[in-house]
Amino acid sequence: MIEPICCIAYPGCMKRAVRFLLSGVLTLVIMLALSFAIDDPAQARGTRTVGVIVGVVIAAIPIYDIDRWSLLKRTIVHTAVMAGTVIPCLIFSGWFDLNASTGVLALVGTFVGFGVVGWGIGFIITRLLYRRSKVASSDSA
Repeated sequence: MIEPICCIAYPGCMKRAVRFLLSGVLTLVIMLALSFAIDDPAQARGTRTVGVIVGVVIAAIPIYDIDRWSLLKRTIVHTAVMAGTVIPCLIFSGWFDLNASTGVLALVGTFVGFGVVGWGIGFIITRLLYRRSKVASSDSA
């Protein structure tokens, strides 16, 4: 029997995953719609690029809800999803001069920098929420 990928540790997990997926798609659709109302082609392309990146980032958040996976595995899978979507967006965005090694380094640095900062913020927030829920559950016992 094949187990669902979503965690089964708490009942609302699948609903949460679907909400994030829908939020990501909705963000993408709104940004794409806005991009077609922009006259400047470079600005419109940038808006579409940001829409795709933000939509994918939001939709991929539930990867961290798969409780039976180690944090390392969740991080690797999330990084692979981000690399497979965000790096191509950055390449096609036109924001980096890919004919120069400094442009390629800037692209990679941007990807890694935002990834590390985003992961760190998510980790800290998750730890704080976990501690808060443990305190609340021990107070009610």
